[in-house]
Amino acid sequence: MSNQNQQKYPVFVMCGEDARRRKLMEFIDPEKKYKSKALLPFLGKRLVDWQLEELRQSPWVEKLYILGLCEKDLVFNFPVSYVPVETASDVSEKLLAGLEYLKSEGKGFEMIVISSCDAPGIRVNEVNQFFEKLSENEGSDFVQSLVPEEVAEAVFPNSGRVVARFKDWQVFPGELYAVSPRAIQIQQQIIADIGSQRRKINRQAKKISIGPMLRMIARRPRTWPLILKYILGTATLADGERSLSAAFDLNVKGVIIPEAGFGMDMDLPEDYERLKTYVQKTKLNGESQE
Repeated sequence: MSNQNQQKYPVFVMCGEDARRRKLMEFIDPEKKYKSKALLPFLGKRLVDWQLEELRQSPWVEKLYILGLCEKDLVFNFPVSYVPVETASDVSEKLLAGLEYLKSEGKGFEMIVISSCDAPGIRVNEVNQFFEKLSENEGSDFVQSLVPEEVAEAVFPNSGRVVARFKDWQVFPGELYAVSPRAIQIQQQIIADIGSQRRKINRQAKKISIGPMLRMIARRPRTWPLILKYILGTATLADGERSLSAAFDLNVKGVIIPEAGFGMDMDLPEDYERLKTYVQKTKLNGESQE
């Protein structure tokens, strides 16, 4: 495919902060110097720079849109757009603000890609893999990248990530996902629930709290056989896709990206050093930078 005919997607980069400061920020930034995780120093750059440098290399990216911070907070030496939205707004509010911003610029897209700001280990090859798989799933409303547990554990032992265990795959969410404008407009609360649940870790059991999600699924009787299959350990990833699609009235797809760095962000205090070592090895050839 030539660059002229290359399909492109807008990428929303979530750069805000939580309403309640997480332990990670308290650990790394006890003096509260930094407004957002995106601004934390990491191997000689801001944390967000590592991710954006990879994303901007992809021919699939239409443009990078910063949500949660403004030009006064951070400036780049390449074109980006700053979406006006409060720093501590939740994911649902940010997505709606981003969609309205695209509309104000006269832009329309079938899918919008969402990126975090705190996954410095992702690389452009895997970014392109995600976009390629996204393009193969036209008509979807929610496409989530998924990293196999065994791939991540080989590099990041005891990573503490939330794992969905299916008969054919044991996976956790990667650092890119995509939503349709329909999903943003019609399913605001559901998207917010999915976004919060995918990050919620029980520090003791290291399991996702799926009670609210299961209750939503249980309201749709046609999903009950699929729930039973999951409980019995016989459900496949495709079963999970069908169950979530039916429960939320969305076309949900999961795409496998078998790369450890694609699924590791900075949720836990120990992630900072883990990712520092990983990035030094994969991007800096072992040369340490402070």
